[in-house]
Amino acid sequence: MKLKTKKGYILLILLFLIFFIIAYKSKADEINGENRVIPLGEVDSLKVTIKFGAGKLDLISGEEDVFKGNFQYDKSILKPNVQYEILEKTGILILSQSIKKDLDLPFPYKNRWNLKLPSSIPLQLYINTATYSGDINLTNLQIEYFHLNSGASQTNIEFNQPNLIDLKNINIKTGASSIKMLGLANANFNEMNFTGGAGSYTFDFSGNLTKKSKVSINAGAAKIILKIPANMGAKIIFRNFPASKLDVRGFIKINDQTYISPEYGKSAAELDIEIKGGLVDVEVVSLTN
Repeated sequence: MKLKTKKGYILLILLFLIFFIIAYKSKADEINGENRVIPLGEVDSLKVTIKFGAGKLDLISGEEDVFKGNFQYDKSILKPNVQYEILEKTGILILSQSIKKDLDLPFPYKNRWNLKLPSSIPLQLYINTATYSGDINLTNLQIEYFHLNSGASQTNIEFNQPNLIDLKNINIKTGASSIKMLGLANANFNEMNFTGGAGSYTFDFSGNLTKKSKVSINAGAAKIILKIPANMGAKIIFRNFPASKLDVRGFIKINDQTYISPEYGKSAAELDIEIKGGLVDVEVVSLTN
């Protein structure tokens, strides 16, 4: 009888501990989540620097002159540092995390940022990440510069509508990653420079191309997919690299290095693409309406 009583006490203690852990975890999750709302004030442009650790990063357009951020994280070390100041009519917004390389964090752990950037002013956007997953939707934003520097990652970048201002430069550097860029013709960019390690990279140039745009792609041991509308003028140059596979559809072969679309040379709005690297698998798809 005493043995059953002891087992009953032990069971009650275990149930209490489980309840305490669940309650504590729920409370911790509630505590380690915060919203930040920052009115921009009297500014003509906004420079945004994002320094993000490992986790999930979502970015979309928001209200005209307000930044909004929702931050969820498990450990206090992951608490974001949010700074904003105005220098000569330019807003400076810095979102960062200080994570030491030797930090012992349980995995998986929660670290998620949901960011909404203002849609009414020109933006310079600089993103630095570690190993992360990101959905970066730049639709309805006025992007003037876009720079992404990431470790091993999985990233989707979208321009679903024409960028309302000239995007002077897209600069992307990544490690072994999977990156998809959709609606790139809508970005209205002057030039794009892409450097990647081993991985899978999709460049979809759907959208409304309004100018001559230059693209430089340098990747190693990667799968590269180019999707280019059939009615768009485009030239692709392969700079003396050993391709494991080269599949170019809907383009005219000029020589072993150069391919052009049937519409190339007929419009001021054209793509000039240069690809270099080693042991890459390149697929070029001509998109029909």
